Amino acid sequence: MRNSKFAAGIVAAVLIFLAGCQPQWSSNRNQVEAGGKTITVLDNPEAIAYPKTEVDALVRLDNVRGSDWLSDDELLVARENRDMKPEHVEGADWYPSNVYVHVLSTGQETPIHASEENQGFAVASPDKTKVFYKTFYLQSNTGRGNLLDLSSRSNLAFTKEDAITIDNGSWIDNDSLIYSTIDGTFYEMGTSDETPRRLLDTDEMFPGNLFRIGSLFYYTTLEGKLMSSSSDGSSAIDGVSNVVWMLPSPDEQRLALVRRIKSGNMELLITDLQGNTLHAIAQDSQIYGMAWSPDGTKLAYSGITPNGTVRGIYIADVSAGTSSPLSLDIKFISDPLRWNPSGNRLMVSSTLPDDDRNRNRSVTYLVRVS
Repeated sequence: MRNSKFAAGIVAAVLIFLAGCQPQWSSNRNQVEAGGKTITVLDNPEAIAYPKTEVDALVRLDNVRGSDWLSDDELLVARENRDMKPEHVEGADWYPSNVYVHVLSTGQETPIHASEENQGFAVASPDKTKVFYKTFYLQSNTGRGNLLDLSSRSNLAFTKEDAITIDNGSWIDNDSLIYSTIDGTFYEMGTSDETPRRLLDTDEMFPGNLFRIGSLFYYTTLEGKLMSSSSDGSSAIDGVSNVVWMLPSPDEQRLALVRRIKSGNMELLITDLQGNTLHAIAQDSQIYGMAWSPDGTKLAYSGITPNGTVRGIYIADVSAGTSSPLSLDIKFISDPLRWNPSGNRLMVSSTLPDDDRNRNRSVTYLVRVS
């Protein structure tokens, strides 16, 4: 039964993707072989078109899906682990996707915990010594939470299967994270604990965008309410509605909010913690993938057209409320954007059709921003 569901989900995804996606990268590129992988370095084809943002090194990593940075030279990526036994579905072999540490300077890749399970959506702790990731079935939007210590390689699965959505959870500090289950219960998991600690029951199905700021929990409901909660209860933040995405700034004094407006489009706002608008940044059919720079002065995001393709990747100056586009031509974005620790390079994960294998493949771009 699982194989048939797996095949149906994959075939549907491939058909939808192939209907509107064609490769669109420049032919001005140099290929370098490193560690058995091909790294393509592309010239910036539109340097004059966007003078406000300089892109002087665009690195493309094929067949990996970037998820986070461990340092300016090390990435957390997901790719097929061909040392594992494949699953044969609909006449094709599907190898499990595992999380790897990818070293940019050498091209070397090392799995953090080799497994026959699919792994992904890895996020490093603030000190970059631990990794929070999910294991999941490819056709599912839910999975199991896992914690791994990078020095000892000890690994702990701390939730049940399909207990959390695959984009759920955030680090509180170097040694603990919070997450919510699909039934609206908040938990804290310490890196030295064996089991999570129950924090709060909200009675909200599928709460999203969960973060702790000070003593309060901020999250969104399926109806788009922005909520703040403590042990004494929950309350909606007045004047804020139809929220789709929310991300606190590094100093935890501002919120980047994406909300749906009357026209059906989305708008990106910078607000204070009470929901008062400080700057209106952008409007588009969809806005996705927000990422604050480490110093909190810039906000990266993608604008999406009505047919689901990427209109552009943008960098906003949050103090001025203005945005400039990056000269990166991609069709689809698959994950939130990620800044490197130095704040001068942006990770963009995309997907492309693989005609030879009749499926999608991942491509990760590393864009230098100054």
